[in-house]
Amino acid sequence: NFCSTIGYPVLIRPSYVLSGAAMRVAYEEKQLEDFLKIASEVSEDHPVVISKFLEDAMEIEVDGLCDGEDTLIGSLIEHVELAGTHSGDATMIIPPQSIPASVEAKIIHYTRKIASALKIRGPFNIQYLVKGHDVFVIECNLRASRSMPFVSKIRGMNLMTIAASILLGRKIKDIWFEDYTYPRYPKYIGVKVPQFSFMRLQGADPVLGVEMLSTGEVACIGRTFSDAFIKALLSAENEIPLQNGRALFSVGGAELKERLIPVAKTFTEIGYKLYATEHTAEVLLKAGIPVQVVYKIREAQRKPNIKDLLINREIDLVVNIPQTTTIEKYVELLQDEYEIRRSAVEYNIPVITNIKLAEALADALLKIREEEFTVISLNEYIDSLPLKLW
Repeated sequence: NFCSTIGYPVLIRPSYVLSGAAMRVAYEEKQLEDFLKIASEVSEDHPVVISKFLEDAMEIEVDGLCDGEDTLIGSLIEHVELAGTHSGDATMIIPPQSIPASVEAKIIHYTRKIASALKIRGPFNIQYLVKGHDVFVIECNLRASRSMPFVSKIRGMNLMTIAASILLGRKIKDIWFEDYTYPRYPKYIGVKVPQFSFMRLQGADPVLGVEMLSTGEVACIGRTFSDAFIKALLSAENEIPLQNGRALFSVGGAELKERLIPVAKTFTEIGYKLYATEHTAEVLLKAGIPVQVVYKIREAQRKPNIKDLLINREIDLVVNIPQTTTIEKYVELLQDEYEIRRSAVEYNIPVITNIKLAEALADALLKIREEEFTVISLNEYIDSLPLKLW
């Protein structure tokens, strides 16, 4: 009744689980029933929380410290992917690049109010949803977060050293002499990208969602987002050609196909040869984008076939974005999409399953042609900061 009232999709979350285990997004009643069974098996003695899942919302995190009175905000962190990708799997940016100053100020205000009301003493992490100019709180974690080492490196401030002093009774104003009332970001950008082990896990599907799948991460610093982002991707062993590569596109649903058009145009501009499955190719060809139609893996007799291209290393990048719904009539389609992703993983070809990440990559590859990578040590970046703590 609750789900019918607020409307699908809804987020189903078992209590007392780590890394989003058994968390699911249900788009219709049959999924709700199936996912509740999974959640109850994982944590059968505790409640399952169901809440409205906001689509097309941004996620912003805040890592900070509080001494019970004053709050030191380490950083706001923007997720490249839309909300719905677990924070451990998200591509993160410091400082945020896409939110207006008014939203940033609102998030900082909310953070101080929450930390003050809870009288937090030590480190904390708050996750926010941003939709337009509206800001919603997802959760507040009263602990260190996996992003705090990233924040500490980019900001040049060891949050754990300060947190330890707070836990021993010292006040922020006596430790951190820089103006802690507002995060003053350096003139460079940090980007963290996840690393995965899908190839080592038989049958694992590389689609990202609310349950964490990553097994590591890499962070890089650059003068621009493009500089930092491309370096981070390459450092995480994503062998993506900077130009003149070959990309395969297969996208579900009319809306996603329309969003793919400018991405595909950018890839052709940087010299990529494009391949696409039948219906995706129809949309791209209609938009005037040159693309070669390829056939699904199960259509083995029809050539050119995706499997052959992957085996022969004739594809450098796969952009495969499935439809979010899994209503039964799409079962065969979903199996086709899975086979594309899984085959790419097995041949160690990078796979992108998120439209926002595809847009960010296309933009970064275009802009990096006008730049040179900055390759200097972390200390050379940090030495430019006006540190007063040490």
